[in-house]
Amino acid sequence: WLPQSVHQRTGARPGEPRFFNAAAAVPTRASADNVGMVRTPPPNVKSKTGTLTRRAARRYWLAAHEPLHCLAFLLPLVLAYEVGALMVRAPAADDQQLVAPRLIRELAAWVGVDAAWVPGLALLLTLLIWQSVTHRPWRIHVHVPFLMLAESLALALPLFVLGRLLQQADASGDSLEFRARVVLALGAGIYEELVFRFYLISGLRRLLVDVCHVPKRPAVLAAAAVATLAFAACHFHPVGAESFTWPAFLLLAAAGAYLALVFVLRGLGVATGCHVAYNLISLLVRSA
Repeated sequence: WLPQSVHQRTGARPGEPRFFNAAAAVPTRASADNVGMVRTPPPNVKSKTGTLTRRAARRYWLAAHEPLHCLAFLLPLVLAYEVGALMVRAPAADDQQLVAPRLIRELAAWVGVDAAWVPGLALLLTLLIWQSVTHRPWRIHVHVPFLMLAESLALALPLFVLGRLLQQADASGDSLEFRARVVLALGAGIYEELVFRFYLISGLRRLLVDVCHVPKRPAVLAAAAVATLAFAACHFHPVGAESFTWPAFLLLAAAGAYLALVFVLRGLGVATGCHVAYNLISLLVRSA
């Protein structure tokens, strides 16, 4: 069915059936293997694998933001802190060192509730209410919390480099025993992210966008800046336990800005894991 001139150019004998290669559009000689079939190139395995990898990464990126996965990831940390706080029995140290849990308890005391378990309950209720109002499916993918743990450890490394500069200013709690310092490290990472990142950044962003009609991106930047300054300031007297110095304030503000960036991009779960991982790694290095 090809013109005679095409037969001559391809070097084939006239009258012999010809079939085109679908990939290169070059006529090929018929054989017993491909008679009646169009020859196609082999599938691009690398392209399909890359597409599947990108889709899986995209699914994890979104799943790590979901409140139910944050709850599954943070629940062991909350339980470890609450059990550890009962074991070391250092309420005076908690009130002095951990500003965020104290703020939550003081806020709850306005409605007549004041107990050591209030901050943990506030975190759990926050995530459950968030899950309910967003109407997301009540389904947990088991691999997501483990990937969040790995990501938190990776994101803690840049913060640890910055923490080496903070080492002189971050000597609070060194007079306590090691178990008490571990409890403080857990509590600071969990509840500072809840108060200064989730409550403050999310609340200010909602206020600026919905009430003041500020565009979303400037609203997020302004909320993150306010939360960063508040995070740094609350470490010092009269709110915190440290004496104010400008180098310490600027370094804490830099750490707060990094954690705010992690929170905005990766959500509450990964930001909390990053903060807790940094605290524990710094504690182990100082204790070594």
